[in-house]
Amino acid sequence: MDRLRILINEDTPSDADLLEYAIRKAGYDFTVRRVETRDDFLAALHEFLPDVIISDYRLPTFDGMQALELANEHAPLIPFIIATGSMNEETAVECMKAGADDYVLKDHIVRIGPALGVALARKKALQEKIVTEHRLASSERKYRALFEKINDAIFILEGFVIVDCNPTAERLFGCPREALIGRSPFDVSPVLQADGSSSREEAIRKIQKTMEGTSQFFEWRHLTADGTPFDVDIGLSMVYVDDTEHIVAVMRDITEKKRAEQELRKSEQKFQQLSQEFNALLDAIPDSILLQSKDLEIVWANNAAIAKFGGRDPGDGSRHCFRMVHGTSVPHENCPVLQCLRTGMPEKSVMSVRGDTIWEVRAIPIRDEDGEVVSVIEIGRDISEIRKLEQQLIHAQKMEAVAQLSGGIAHDFNNIVTALIGYANLLLMQLPEDSPSRHFAEQVLVTSERAAELTGKILTFSRKKVFNLEPIDISETILGLKIFLERIIGEEIEIQFNQSPEILSVLGDSSQIEQVLVNLATNARDAMPDGGRLSISTSRCELDFAFINSYGFGEEGEYACIAVSDTGTGMDADTVKKLFEPFFTTKEPGKGTGLGLSIVYGIIKEHKGFITVDSIPGAGSTFRIYLPLIRRQAQKSDIKLIQPDLGGSETILIAEDDEGVRKSAVNFLAGFGYRMLEAADGAEALALFSTFKDEVALLIIDVVMPGKGGREVAETARQIRPDVRVLFNSGYPLDLLQYKGILGKDVHFFTKPVDPRELLTKVREVLDERKERVIASGSLPE
Repeated sequence: MDRLRILINEDTPSDADLLEYAIRKAGYDFTVRRVETRDDFLAALHEFLPDVIISDYRLPTFDGMQALELANEHAPLIPFIIATGSMNEETAVECMKAGADDYVLKDHIVRIGPALGVALARKKALQEKIVTEHRLASSERKYRALFEKINDAIFILEGFVIVDCNPTAERLFGCPREALIGRSPFDVSPVLQADGSSSREEAIRKIQKTMEGTSQFFEWRHLTADGTPFDVDIGLSMVYVDDTEHIVAVMRDITEKKRAEQELRKSEQKFQQLSQEFNALLDAIPDSILLQSKDLEIVWANNAAIAKFGGRDPGDGSRHCFRMVHGTSVPHENCPVLQCLRTGMPEKSVMSVRGDTIWEVRAIPIRDEDGEVVSVIEIGRDISEIRKLEQQLIHAQKMEAVAQLSGGIAHDFNNIVTALIGYANLLLMQLPEDSPSRHFAEQVLVTSERAAELTGKILTFSRKKVFNLEPIDISETILGLKIFLERIIGEEIEIQFNQSPEILSVLGDSSQIEQVLVNLATNARDAMPDGGRLSISTSRCELDFAFINSYGFGEEGEYACIAVSDTGTGMDADTVKKLFEPFFTTKEPGKGTGLGLSIVYGIIKEHKGFITVDSIPGAGSTFRIYLPLIRRQAQKSDIKLIQPDLGGSETILIAEDDEGVRKSAVNFLAGFGYRMLEAADGAEALALFSTFKDEVALLIIDVVMPGKGGREVAETARQIRPDVRVLFNSGYPLDLLQYKGILGKDVHFFTKPVDPRELLTKVREVLDERKERVIASGSLPE
């Protein structure tokens, strides 16, 4: 297999090296060319011939959008991926609309492997589709026009290259068709012609004259596959197929005229044999093939067509296609046979047959000696399943964009959630056991922990990892969300909960299921601006073959069904088809991103489930979610409360640029006896450490801060006092920070948001580890 050729438009060599490392780690064997200017980029397109293009979004003089515009103009089939350090939703939409196949954040560069796989697969599918459509659209009319004179060799050229030939040409040259296609006429000719002229120069001159509109007729000398020369009469003329210029070369072997005369006497017998073989070939083709007269009467039909007629031969009196296929008294309005008779050109149409199947129908004209169309060949193919698969593929590709955007917003949420969890636990510690306010504080904690789980799952989803799946009871999950849903829906909308009396256990992530329900509920609320009724119900159901056949997806078995219905404005069929596409929204500008239902789709898919939508304009909508049932019973979870059994008296310096996160952590740890010093950035942290260097036992540092980052602060502090302990934290996962070289492997670390108990345990663990080392060595460690 040839090595993948990758063109990288990047002005920073280190970023390009990191990109190549990620691609190689993903398992690709490739060669690369890096450019950073417009001229180098254009030269690489034509000289390097890349298989894929990866471009930085922002460069000093030649940015990613300019590169994308040039690629669309000069090499539109080459996949184009944007690689950038940061990208918001609007920029992502702009790139995708401009023609980019994908984009990858440099902070999530590990996605380049999957992105390359999808882009290359899309390119291959597109190329195969183009080749297939070209063959299907042109093969019949081309061969009908070119193969009438079966005793002559016929070549079809595009420019100077042979793109097709007939069987006579194979026999004449003594080699298969594949050995001739892709070569030029002078490649199968001697160096010099009989008159001493150059075969190459003469062939180029005659072909150029033909392309200028002047047909050519001349004698020529060719070579067979074994090098034997033979002479032919050649006629070159121009034809147009699908608005593309082709050259038809018709040649006759003048050294075998006597043999041709003998073959002519046997032509009738051979014609009968060929006719039988041709009829047998047509009967073996699974497509429906009809020969129709100018009056739309069926003259001949192959076996596949007769089977489509229910086994009835069209010669029994019902001789019209529109009666036998469509069951109508008049022709179909998009009938390609009628169009072919009117235009005299091949025609194609996609139509519904009896409402339940989709057919691709092609019509090819048959002309008499005067060029008048006397009959039409109609070829029909059932493409219902192909269309379903195409729609599913397109849908899956669009859903890929959801994972790319979700990771970018989760990090900012982590800081907010961390502060909420910390303050909620502080409030619970200070409230008496009999205080009526404890219930509200506990609800804040429960909600905050749910938010922490949600942001964590968003990061997991964006990094293509599995969810935290465990046995859960769907009805219990929905009832636990009841109060929250009632508050976000509002009093003007009535909510009904109809839960199944039996336990419906599924393997799921409760926080993700809750996110699905919240998204569906808020969408239902927006569809009922004047009030209405929202119903959420659960039940046991079984998906059978009828369901799968109707929707085009699913697997047979027992499922838990969640039905979310509203009495809102409803949707038409076209809207329902686009409902789960990324960026599609029916809301006004500024009131929705079009990502909510895309995330719903992704979550249900990760749970190996399915989702359907039934909606009628003006009569509301119903979303049905199907999740596979399991035998194991779901376990109820308890609220985790912090107990004051962990703490200490050491001095801790915390450096965190988010004030809410910093204050909550300071107050929380101070409540357990620690003396706290706080800094809003790296520079302030180093100033405090220099002042209290003999007292500080532990540094808790955010890895990413403005100015001096966490790693720089830690290294400087250890130069001042080598034994100081450091506990890093970030909203980004540790493996990503290590991959980018921001942190080493042997570090103490926690990911935000962190459960307060885990924070206390981690702080105590790091401090106690220092004491153990001191005791073991008898002195402070280096």
